Amino acid sequence: MEFDDEEVVVGHDVVRSFVVTGGRTRSQAESLQLETRVELSPYAELQRLQFERLDIARHVDEQHAISIAEIAAALHLPMLTTQVLVSDLVSESVLTAHDTAGSEIDLSSLSDIRAAILSL
Repeated sequence: MEFDDEEVVVGHDVVRSFVVTGGRTRSQAESLQLETRVELSPYAELQRLQFERLDIARHVDEQHAISIAEIAAALHLPMLTTQVLVSDLVSESVLTAHDTAGSEIDLSSLSDIRAAILSL
């Protein structure tokens, strides 16, 4: 079987993600949610970053505050890989994470919203 350069080889992506994260499925220091917004730290030293980590830092710098999910989508990286790398960058003070704990909606609010929509 021959592969055209345009074909996507899934195994390659899996191996690449494994190598990039060192086989980890979560950061050793800090675990962040996909909706967590991050921005570049004023003390970030980008010259020491390489590959995906540098791409993430540059993209965050261009977009200012952006969620981990948005970073993954924009850079075409797997969500889990992006989550691990961003968490690592936050623990290294390259990125600053903004708390998303206050953004949760309680169940009664969701019920009220559902009732309002159904009444339309």
